[in-house]
Amino acid sequence: MSTLIFHPSVAPHVQQDARALLEAGLLEKLHTTLRYEPECRWQKIAINLARFARHDFDRDLRRRKVTELPAERVTGRPAGELLRLLSARLDSSQRLGDLVWEWAETGFDRHVARHCLTSEITAVFGYEHSSLATFEKARATGRKIIYNVPAPEPAFVQSMLERELDQFPELKTPFYRHTFAREERRADRRKREWDAAGLVVAASRFTRDTFSRAGRDTGKVAVVPLGAPPPISPDEAVGGGSVSSKLSVLWAGTFGVRKGAHYLLEAWRRGRLGRHATLRIYGAVALPDRLLLPLPEGVEIGGSIPRDALMSRYRESDVLIFPTLCDGFGMVATEAWSQGLPVITSDQAGCNDLLRDRENGLLVRTRDVDSLIASIEWCQQNRAELHAMRAHARETAASWQWTDYRAALGSAVTRFLSGRQP
Repeated sequence: MSTLIFHPSVAPHVQQDARALLEAGLLEKLHTTLRYEPECRWQKIAINLARFARHDFDRDLRRRKVTELPAERVTGRPAGELLRLLSARLDSSQRLGDLVWEWAETGFDRHVARHCLTSEITAVFGYEHSSLATFEKARATGRKIIYNVPAPEPAFVQSMLERELDQFPELKTPFYRHTFAREERRADRRKREWDAAGLVVAASRFTRDTFSRAGRDTGKVAVVPLGAPPPISPDEAVGGGSVSSKLSVLWAGTFGVRKGAHYLLEAWRRGRLGRHATLRIYGAVALPDRLLLPLPEGVEIGGSIPRDALMSRYRESDVLIFPTLCDGFGMVATEAWSQGLPVITSDQAGCNDLLRDRENGLLVRTRDVDSLIASIEWCQQNRAELHAMRAHARETAASWQWTDYRAALGSAVTRFLSGRQP
């Protein structure tokens, strides 16, 4: 079997998927849009021109560096992605950027369908919302189809958001109304992609189960949790405060409604948690002022920081909190475990497939302020037990590395291509 994998980006999980196919002897090419090519003449020119506009285009390109595959296995068509990047910089409302994103993503899919399904391709591996035309062409020509779904079922996600918006109507921004008007069409596209696929790859049982509740055929789903970064050594895992110090709680990533940030702030206020704990937030803040201000005692906003600095914060903290309302996986959890940091997460986070309650973290109920208060208070009152979790956190990361992910994914795809069920 010779498989074409295609995605508009070269995000880390996409590269890991392609490498899994390569290691299984199944990969023909990874086709994408924009990737970093330091010797490419047009990229050198673009970097220099961008400096006149005081924009670091070299930094943008380096984020698109392919590290997991030989260069000859990667092809690209960058025009659409370049236009998307430009529109995002020009449009503060994000609406133009969203329209260009959809145009570029569906155009990328049509390009793959028309030009990349060469005679040697016997299977295709695509991702949600960017695969329909290619899947339809593949099905018509007798090729096998593999579909990766990183997020829960769209109607489930929309229902979750609507529940929050009913409580906080100020969240219905012009951008939200813009995307909501297009959600039905986009969800239908994703459903047609799902129906066309013979194998669906999901990162968690939670994701799979949201599709099952929507009546989808989940007998064709292989659940493969995403891999963790390499764990630090025990000598490096020196973080965590003393019993007499304030509990150090870390938030990493967008601080917004979908991640349950407003429930955490309510817990901090109602439980007066700032008396004994400090919450440090690293990431973009996406809450309206009514939910955010005034900040309760003990809450600090640090903004977005480089990855290396964030890894240091993981090591220095006592616990990561990730009370998401809906998340297909949540790689902040595996990052935290890799740095020896226990994790508090919700029962609607895919990463809880790897959580062992009171061993490498704590499980809380979604949207439950009292559950959040109790979890923080437990951590403060049981500092020795919390510190002991650091070793289990490292073990969690060590037991499920990207090598394990690739082996599991390669095995699932091999079984499918040979005619067996996931």
